[in-house]
Formats: sequence, structure tokens, C-alpha cells
Amino acid sequence: MEIAMAVLSVVGTLASFYGAWVAWKQAGISKSAAALAGRIKEQLINHRRTSELSELQVHIESTKRTFLKYGSAKPSSLTGINHSADAEVALEFIHKLKSLRDYFSAPEANAADDAFDEIGAELDKFKSAKNSKDISEIGGAILNKVVMFSPVLKKELTEQKLSLIHISEPTRPE
Repeated sequence: MEIAMAVLSVVGTLASFYGAWVAWKQAGISKSAAALAGRIKEQLINHRRTSELSELQVHIESTKRTFLKYGSAKPSSLTGINHSADAEVALEFIHKLKSLRDYFSAPEANAADDAFDEIGAELDKFKSAKNSKDISEIGGAILNKVVMFSPVLKKELTEQKLSLIHISEPTRPE
């Protein structure tokens, strides 16, 4: 009977070691799966951010094209232009910019808020302007403010694209 108990004890010990080894292997698999899920989640978030910033890029380019005539034309050549319709293009841009303000936060200020306030103030003047000279000057000022924001957007978009590439790279097992 003692021999049977010793054999059962050895078998039980071996089964315990085997169970511990299987649990350890499963923990490693679970850890790898969790890391992969985390990378996929981060990749999806960054893809969404890149998509939103690309949409903002479309708005900024449209606004620049629309207001280019105010920055390059003589005021007398602007006769008959519907500047209120042009103001709507810039208004769409700054509203989209404001909705994505979290991407442009910095410790000292928020570039999106600053651009929104500056362009918005110029747009108010632009919409109420009556003569070609004022329309040209204010439209040119709006163009300049939009152009000044372009590098900020470009930088953020590039950072998002780079982070997307970085996350997509497979990691080597250790």
C-alpha cells in the first residue's frame, strides 16, 4: 500500500508540474494576444485620427483656393463676387477645426482655438464688409491666417501617419 501511495504521489506531483507548465504556456499565449489586441486598438484609433485630420486638410485646401483671389487680386477686380458664399467655406473649415481641437493641444495654448478665434473675428468683418477694398484686405487676412495654420495641421497629420506606421510594424518575440 505504501508503494501505491508513493506512486500516486509521484504521479500527482508530475501531473501538478504538467498542469503548471500548461498554465504557464497559456499565460504566455494570453499575454501575446492581449498585446496584439492593444496594438490593433491603437492602430484603429490612429487611423481614425489620420482620417479626421485628412478631412480637415481637404477643408483647409478648399478655403485657401476660395480665398486666394482676395490675396492676389486688385480690389476693383472683385466686383460681383459673392463674398458671403466664400465666407461659408471658411466657416465650415473653422467649425471642423474646432471639432478636432484636441489634436492641437499644447501646454501653452491650443493652436486650433487660436486659429478659430482669429479667423472667426476676421470672418465677422468680412461678411459685413461693403466695399471691394475692405473685402480684398479682410479676405487676404483670412487667407494668411489659414495659410499660417497649414504647417500646424501638416505637422499633426505627419505625426499621426508616423505613429500609424510605427504601430503597424511587427514586434520581435523576446
